[in-house]
Amino acid sequence: MKKTDKPYAIGIDLGGTNLKGIVMDKTGVFRHLTRVPTEAEKGGARVLENILTLIGELVTKEGGSDAILGVGIGTPGFIDQDGTVLGGAENLPGWKGTQVFRPIMKKYGLRATGGNDVTVMALAESRFGAGKGVANIVCLALGTGIGGGIVTNGHLYKGTHGMAGELGHIVVETDGIPCNCGLKGCVERYASATGIVRLARTLASSFDAKGKSTLLRIALESPGKLTSKLVYDHAKQDDPYALHVNDVVCEKLARAIGIFLNAFACDRVILGGGVMLAGAIILDNVKKRVPKHCWPQIAERCDIVIAQCGENAGVLGSAAMVFDEMA
Repeated sequence: MKKTDKPYAIGIDLGGTNLKGIVMDKTGVFRHLTRVPTEAEKGGARVLENILTLIGELVTKEGGSDAILGVGIGTPGFIDQDGTVLGGAENLPGWKGTQVFRPIMKKYGLRATGGNDVTVMALAESRFGAGKGVANIVCLALGTGIGGGIVTNGHLYKGTHGMAGELGHIVVETDGIPCNCGLKGCVERYASATGIVRLARTLASSFDAKGKSTLLRIALESPGKLTSKLVYDHAKQDDPYALHVNDVVCEKLARAIGIFLNAFACDRVILGGGVMLAGAIILDNVKKRVPKHCWPQIAERCDIVIAQCGENAGVLGSAAMVFDEMA
């Protein structure tokens, strides 16, 4: 069978707890959704062994590898073009330095490609979700941290050594909150789930609404109970302190998006991740703030929307990489 006759790709999403894999065709239709434990605590060699096991299960379910074009892997951190993990995956001890592609070829005769787990989500949104039908998107995933991805002219932009898309580390506040990356004032420190909780704790002492805000009382008396979901549950009930925290979050996020728009002039900015389950209360606030942070003519030609691919974005984007790079 010729390479061009192979209609399927395997997509692998590497998480700290579980590995998830699919077999997918070029249109995004997938089957054989399979999960195995990552066993991250047992080191990089065990994680690689479990990836190979997962690929083997998918190949078996498909009845062999003859119709499979290749394997795409979305991983925390960075993976070089030769398949070597460069780092940036602190939740996977011993993963840095692991060579991923060659063992897959050796065991299954399948070529492999890879990218950052959030970066490949951008490709999924471009092909099958909120970015479908346009050429250029920027995608942000607001979770525990903030990850990102860039699609230009319909193709995922990985940058040198797969390191592009670290959009959570755009600085939005000079000499702001220190970040684990070594910078200060990264948007991740303000608009991620952990950043929102931090803001809800630190802004409480200077906000004057003690008799009107349930969230403020929690922040002052029981700060350990704060979660980003709790903040937005209260914001949707018009709690004045929760709305104040949301204003700060959305202002920082709008600054970051303004920077992206001036740099890329993209068709759409797509916001996903657990934080965006809050929905319109973030989206609408951000959209009204963005134009003051970039060229207005750029802002008015770009839509800001919520992601659509959900929890399967990682495997969908990983499989889509195979068709982009190997077909």
